[in-house]
Amino acid sequence: MTDNAKPVNALLRAILTAACLAGFAVMLELVLSGNASVLDGPIRNWFYGMRSDCLNSIVTCFTHLGDWYAITIICIVFLAVKPTRIRFGVPLAAGSVFATLLRKVIKHLVERPRPSDISHLIVEHGYSFPSGHAISSMFLFAMLIWFIIRYVRKRQLKVILSTLAAIPMIGIGLSRIYCGVHYPTDVFAGWLLGLAVMIITTWIIEYVVSHSSRNCIHTD
Repeated sequence: MTDNAKPVNALLRAILTAACLAGFAVMLELVLSGNASVLDGPIRNWFYGMRSDCLNSIVTCFTHLGDWYAITIICIVFLAVKPTRIRFGVPLAAGSVFATLLRKVIKHLVERPRPSDISHLIVEHGYSFPSGHAISSMFLFAMLIWFIIRYVRKRQLKVILSTLAAIPMIGIGLSRIYCGVHYPTDVFAGWLLGLAVMIITTWIIEYVVSHSSRNCIHTD
């Protein structure tokens, strides 16, 4: 990245992060004011109307890709392989831990109960807002897409891998609505927070890389 492009890149990241946080604030206001049903109701009805025995089996399996142990396994794999440990493993693990702590704090502050007017296809406990699966999957798979775009050279492979990562990035959150364990506003808020954490993480990575390169030049 050229020196002239750095301020523009930083400004874009700041705008996107602010937009994500503003969107999250809107979701939070809807929940706290009791007006979330205006958005939640039609979306929930659409998802519940799609339910079938076959689709239920598929979605309940798919949603577990966002479980804590699945996210942990992915991070461990990147941390265990030496060539990917620092460049990929550390940012993924650190960001995932931060996203988990963030959603735990917010859940206990908001204390929104999970939906009780529809049968849950899976067993979940704790509060509903925001969706932890949406936060974690958005952060992790958005980070993977960023790595793919940044480091994969072949255009066709870049598109294929990015598409594969985008499926769970969005699909896991949607599966939480389908399974009846989250409201749409929980998922939207989780996506926005996860994306904000991802943007901040990429900025930190580029900042560290830039300063490391600068120090190496001065040392030489």
